[in-house]
Amino acid sequence: MPTLDSPIFGRFRLDSAPKRRAQRQLSTTGTPAKQPRKPHTKSRNGCSTCKRDRVKCDEARPFCGRCSKRQDVCIYEKPSGRLRDDDGLRGMVLCDQSLDNRAELERADWLIESGLKSSLINIILNHGSPQPLPRKVDTPGTALTPNTHLVQHLARCIDTSFQSYPGCQLFHRFVLPNCAATPALMHSLLALSARQLQHLQPSCRLHERAYLFHTQVATRLLNEELAQASIAAQKLDFIFATCLLINMISFATNEIDPSKSWLFMSDSASIDNALNWFMVQQGMGYLSKILSRNPNGSVWNTELDADTSCNPLFVISDDLPSYSDLELIPQILADICCITADSTPGNNPYYMPLVLLSRAFRIKSLGFGNLNSYLSFGPHVPQSYRVLLRQKDERALLLFMLWLMLFQEETCWWISARTRNEYAGVSWLLGRSEDGRIREVARDPTTFVRPNPSG
Repeated sequence: MPTLDSPIFGRFRLDSAPKRRAQRQLSTTGTPAKQPRKPHTKSRNGCSTCKRDRVKCDEARPFCGRCSKRQDVCIYEKPSGRLRDDDGLRGMVLCDQSLDNRAELERADWLIESGLKSSLINIILNHGSPQPLPRKVDTPGTALTPNTHLVQHLARCIDTSFQSYPGCQLFHRFVLPNCAATPALMHSLLALSARQLQHLQPSCRLHERAYLFHTQVATRLLNEELAQASIAAQKLDFIFATCLLINMISFATNEIDPSKSWLFMSDSASIDNALNWFMVQQGMGYLSKILSRNPNGSVWNTELDADTSCNPLFVISDDLPSYSDLELIPQILADICCITADSTPGNNPYYMPLVLLSRAFRIKSLGFGNLNSYLSFGPHVPQSYRVLLRQKDERALLLFMLWLMLFQEETCWWISARTRNEYAGVSWLLGRSEDGRIREVARDPTTFVRPNPSG
C-alpha cells in the first residue's frame, strides 16, 4: 500500500480542531506578562493587486515581492519617485544594473519567449490561460508589463485593431500561429498589445515602457532582416506583418493638444521624431512592391483580395495614372498644385498624392471606401512629396490635411486621436496662409473634394 509522502503534502489540520494558543509567560509576581506589540506601518502606496486582496504590500518597485512570488500582474496606481516621468527610454530598461547592456537584455528577454512552443501560444490566444506561463527563476525583473499579460491580451488586441475582416482573420489564422518562430514578429505583437493597454490605461508606466521596449527590439530585428543580402520568400509575409505592426504602433498617440504637433516645432531633430509616424509608412510601400513581385505569391495578396468592400477599379498600382485620373482632381486643387495634362509623377511631386486622394474621395462617395484604401496614401506617396511635407510646404500640407479628413468618422483606437489632432493643427496653420486659394480650401475642404455628379 503506497504511503503518503509528508514532505510533498506538508502539514494539514481539520477546520474543527481547536487552535493552539501560545502559553502566556508569567512575570516574577506570578501575573501574566504583557507581550510587546510588534511595530507595523500601513501600506498606503501598495500595488493595486495587494489592495484588491486586502494584504500588505512591501511596495517594492517595479514589482512587489508578493506579486513577483505569485507571478501576478503588479501595477501601481501612482508612479513612485523612482519612476520619474522624465526617465525616457533609459528608464524602461530594468532594475538589475548588471544587465544595463541593452543587447544583453534583449537576448535575455527573447530567451523567455523562445521557450514557448507555438502550440502553447495558440492555446493561450484561442482559449486563454488558466494559469500564468512559467517564468525562469533566474530571469532579471524588468520595469515592464509582464509578457504573459501581453500575450493573453493579444487576441482581443487584434480584434479591436483591425477594421478589415480579412485582415483580422489573416492575423488569427496565419500570423499568430507562427509568431513564436519569428523574433521580430513576436516583439512587434507584444508591442502592439502593450500599446493598446497603455491607450486604455494612460497612467500606467509599465505598459508604456513595455511597448517602447518591444518596439525598439522589433525594429532592430526587422532592420537586421532587411539588411540581409537576400530575403527568403517564406519570410516576406512575416516581415510585412512586422512592418505593419510597427506602423500601427507609430501611428497611435494619446496627445490631444494640436499645438504640440510637429507643425509647430522648429528644431530639426524634434520634427523628425514627431513626424516619424508618417515617414515610416514608406517601408510599407517598399515591401508591398516586393510582395507583388514574389513568384510564389503572398498570403497578404490572397487574403486581402477577398475584401470586396474596396472596388477593384480603384486599387493602387505601380503604373502611371491614366488621363481619367486627372478628371477626378478638383480644378482648384489642380491649379494650386500646378497640375496640367503634361504633369507626371516624375516632374510634379504633388501629382501622385493628388491622384491618390482623388481616388480615395471618389470611392468613399460611391460607398466602396474603407480604412485600407485610405491608409494606402502614406505608403504610396513619392519621396519628393515627403521632403516637401517635412519642410512644411503649404501645398504639401494642404494635401496632407485632405488625407486626414478621410478619417473624420474613424473611431479605431490607434487612428482617431492622431488624425484629429494633426488635422486641427494643419487646418489652423493653413487658415493663416498668404495664398487666398489655400485659405479658402482650408476653411471648408469638403466643398472642393466633392466628386462631380456626372463622373
